[in-house]
Amino acid sequence: MHFKNHLKNYNSIPFGSLFFAILFAMTFISCSGSQDTRFSLLESEETGVSFANNLENTPEFNILNYLYFYDGGGVSIGDINNDGLPDIYFTANMQENRLYLNKGDFNFEDITDKAQVAGSADWTTGTTMADVNGDGLLDIYVSSVNFLNKSGRNQLFINNGDSTFSDKAAEYGLDFQGFAKQASFFDYDNDGDLDMYLLNHSVHSEGSFTKAEKRTTYSEESGDKLYQNNEGIFTDVTKQAGIYSSMIGYGLAATVSDVNNDGCQDIYVSNDFHENDYLYLNNCDGTFREVIDKTTGHNSRASMGADIADFNNDGLADIFVLDMLPYDETTRKSAVSSEPYNAYKIQRQFGYHPQLIRNTLQLNRGIDDEGNPLFSEIAQLAGVNATDWSWASLFFDMDNDGNKDLFVSNGIYRRPNDLDYLAVARSEQAQQVMSRGMSDTTMSLIQRMPKVEIPNFAFINEGDYRFTNRSETGFNRPSFSNGAAYGDLDNDGDLDLVVNNVNSEAFIYKNETREQEDRSYLKIKLAGNTENSFGIGARVNLFTDDSRQLYEMMPTRGFLSSVEPVLTIGLDTLQTIDSLTVQWPDGEKQTVNEVSVNQTLTLKQEDAENWEEPALGKVLDTPFRDVSDDYAPLFSHRENTYSDYDLQQMVPHMLSTQGPAMASGDVNGDGLDDFYVGGAKNQSGTLYIQSENGEFESASTSAFNSDRIYEDTDAAFFDANGDGAPDLYVVSGGNEFMAQSNSYQDRLYLNDGNGEFIKIEGALPPIRENGAVIAPADFDADGDIDLFLGNRSVPGSYGTIPRSYLFQNDGNGRFRDVTDVLSEGLVDAGMITDASWQDVNGDAIPDLVLSGTWMPISIFINSDGIIKNRTADYGLAESNGWWNTLEPGDFDGDGDIDFLAGNLGLNSYLKASREEPLKLYVKDFNEDGQLDPVLAYTESGKEYPAHPRDELLTNFKYLRSEFRTYGDFAGKSMQQIFGEQLEDSISIKYINQLSSSYLENDGTGGFTLHELPVEAQFTPIFAIKSADFNDDGIPDALIGGNFFDVKPSLGGRYDAGYGLYLRGSGEGHFEAVDLLKSGFVLKGEVREIDLLRIAGGRRLIPVARNNDSLLLFEQRHDE
Repeated sequence: MHFKNHLKNYNSIPFGSLFFAILFAMTFISCSGSQDTRFSLLESEETGVSFANNLENTPEFNILNYLYFYDGGGVSIGDINNDGLPDIYFTANMQENRLYLNKGDFNFEDITDKAQVAGSADWTTGTTMADVNGDGLLDIYVSSVNFLNKSGRNQLFINNGDSTFSDKAAEYGLDFQGFAKQASFFDYDNDGDLDMYLLNHSVHSEGSFTKAEKRTTYSEESGDKLYQNNEGIFTDVTKQAGIYSSMIGYGLAATVSDVNNDGCQDIYVSNDFHENDYLYLNNCDGTFREVIDKTTGHNSRASMGADIADFNNDGLADIFVLDMLPYDETTRKSAVSSEPYNAYKIQRQFGYHPQLIRNTLQLNRGIDDEGNPLFSEIAQLAGVNATDWSWASLFFDMDNDGNKDLFVSNGIYRRPNDLDYLAVARSEQAQQVMSRGMSDTTMSLIQRMPKVEIPNFAFINEGDYRFTNRSETGFNRPSFSNGAAYGDLDNDGDLDLVVNNVNSEAFIYKNETREQEDRSYLKIKLAGNTENSFGIGARVNLFTDDSRQLYEMMPTRGFLSSVEPVLTIGLDTLQTIDSLTVQWPDGEKQTVNEVSVNQTLTLKQEDAENWEEPALGKVLDTPFRDVSDDYAPLFSHRENTYSDYDLQQMVPHMLSTQGPAMASGDVNGDGLDDFYVGGAKNQSGTLYIQSENGEFESASTSAFNSDRIYEDTDAAFFDANGDGAPDLYVVSGGNEFMAQSNSYQDRLYLNDGNGEFIKIEGALPPIRENGAVIAPADFDADGDIDLFLGNRSVPGSYGTIPRSYLFQNDGNGRFRDVTDVLSEGLVDAGMITDASWQDVNGDAIPDLVLSGTWMPISIFINSDGIIKNRTADYGLAESNGWWNTLEPGDFDGDGDIDFLAGNLGLNSYLKASREEPLKLYVKDFNEDGQLDPVLAYTESGKEYPAHPRDELLTNFKYLRSEFRTYGDFAGKSMQQIFGEQLEDSISIKYINQLSSSYLENDGTGGFTLHELPVEAQFTPIFAIKSADFNDDGIPDALIGGNFFDVKPSLGGRYDAGYGLYLRGSGEGHFEAVDLLKSGFVLKGEVREIDLLRIAGGRRLIPVARNNDSLLLFEQRHDE
């Protein structure tokens, strides 16, 4: 990052804090399990590889005037002399590059001078090996930077066939001069030769801090370039191909893959700083379309190295992008690890896609009807979201078990995002010194940046979308590691690893898997019959009885590097592969059956034949179909502009974006379901009446229009006055009104029997809380419908328990509060989110089940009209969660009522268990008359605040004298910060359960929680609708969720959900149906799902979304 200019703009640019990357120092904690060393680090005396990328800051060129000074160099691996042994080429920033010839048995010879590949540029960056001229020999391309006192052009070393090379970059049209980072050679137009995408980066300038539309302005030096190969001459086709090439692009990785399975190569570009990442989908006509905002919910903020591979073996390419979030407590609090919420919002207003400072793992869920892949970002669930200041990410099977594991290189020689360093560097004195240019004083600032060596990460793929860091298997030496590449250096069937380090010798890791375990492999070499001699872009699928693996021949990946252009595939204990298919870039295919393992297989394109097949992921016949466009435009929810954080900065999530409400019923007695959708503040709700032909028309109801000031958060139809017509109760909430505001008053609208509604004043007691749910039932068995009202929060006082209400009907539609008289423990049951009256204990009397945040799933048993809390008796006292919704049903077929419960999910920055719960301390810590909520998490047995130092000190000014620096604050526990104040908190709330769950009723007075399938844990669940959706007599479920308004310091928005169809087994188990196989695909923030009877016997599923339009799905019966 360009830290001089960045520091200058840190306070004036709204999203300035985003421009600093993140680093941490830690003691590496070995994971439990085997301590065997799978990878052996070989010393230079043994290998002959003594390469080191040595860097030294000078007044003319340093980290303050060149933002990417510490990015390091790259590695490329390939057999340059076709002797069957992969060789290694390193780039050095300030020195000569080096080429090492593999002599066998991990002995290498430096042949740089003989090969004439040392390079002439003053500052080199990335390296790629590819057969550029199609002669069957690997050539070497080297990128360089032309800036300040460093000059040079990119070089293309063409292989002469005798272990020497000639620089012919100018002859080929590839001698680019500018800010080059890395090149990727691939056949984007499928014409049989290799084209090239050149990744470049900007440097901070006055023009680079701007709105997003600046990305369409062409920059010669900074912008990326696409070159088309025309008979050996490369032509710049960037503009006509639809590639952005601007000064706001800070490219750090360009990764190529066919992510939408259409046979054409797509491009993912990782951009540092404020600019979006780019996902270019190949239109297969020589042009690309950029679709990052259509395919992902958010991306990494300071995107670094990236890799694309099918890590979960479903035949779809997934994307992993690195960032710089520390994973240890001390560094998280002493380095820039997140951005203020307001800065994040300004970034969005400037037109940028949501970005968060952490690694992102984009799981490919399938291809939609427009040919766009849909990605769910699940790095937090997978356990790979935080790896510090990271550079190279590489998916490869480290242990040959058939699952792709993940290597991450990290570390930076000087950490310029240390917050205490930034405080010094931003001072007026430091700014004055830097404004006069580089000097000894300025150079001394660099020495104030912390220097910490960090071990690299080896994440072992455990299956079920989870990874476990096993760096103790050989990667635990601290280093400043950058570019990395893998290859089978000793041809033993497992992948070895080479890492380029700053200011220390490169790492050569020997993989000992084949020596330690009898695990099978298959190596595949591809022989193209065009100038694409290595088959770059070909896709290989391996099939066995119960599994598949997808590999793509794409050597350029990770960071500044390229891997060996041979596919090495781990097969665990397999002895025979049922079949494998190769799809070549030109669309031809070949299949090989009954393939023996533990061999190197050469597949020739000349043996392939023409083949066409529908792209994987597109499913024509699905049990659900989106029919929203078949209906006249219906309701669109419009959330009003408001930030809860302005009123209470320390609330963890927004409370004012819980709508819209939705309720259904036959309001006019014609046997067809109608429905109501509630509005946000200053938006009236709308009632839709169904016609005989199954269409819906909005009913003009003046009563709803008059109440547009309210925010509707729940609604229910029920017969309030006993006339046989469903009346409408609407809950008011939203949290944007002041405490005790009349705008929190709920409303009751009586139906005249024909679908005309009139608001009844005085029918309800006064209500002044942020309402959540209304649940009608005749709890006192007197023949009329009574009500339970659950409230979510006390406005302006998060963490305080709001009052819940039990309303008794007088028989004429007027209700009185009997909570204190007819219930025990209900009035302060908790921060309620949902409620359901069900006969829990089989006595034919409705009992009350509640969900909420910071509380257990609560069971209130109805005993002769008295509602009593029996949560502990039913085994749920320790089920405290961030519960959002409940759905009843007999899911195990035993005749009693079970529940599905939507929770926060497991794809969250926040983690909780009984051993290490989340806690919320509520107290007036600063004695200003207002209760303060302080969120804390537990890590390694200690409680830490979930709030950054600045947030705490803004609210609690008395702490400033004790924690004058970020270093003083970092790593401090809650006890060390607040001391005895914690002991007399007004309340301490716990969460020890975050997974969405199935609550099994054992029929004898107990419930057991079972975690729903992992796909149901990707995002918070707010809506569940249960019914038999496949006509097998067994209840299934449709779920929806997502929640966007979350502070970046708590991990940011939850957007990984696209809805989910859970197919029930009838025995309490559920199968998550693949997204596009179900047809039930939901984007946005889902709040309600309902089921309507439609004319002609059809069933329609309306889905209400916050700040978005209503969706309608039709259920098919021919699954």
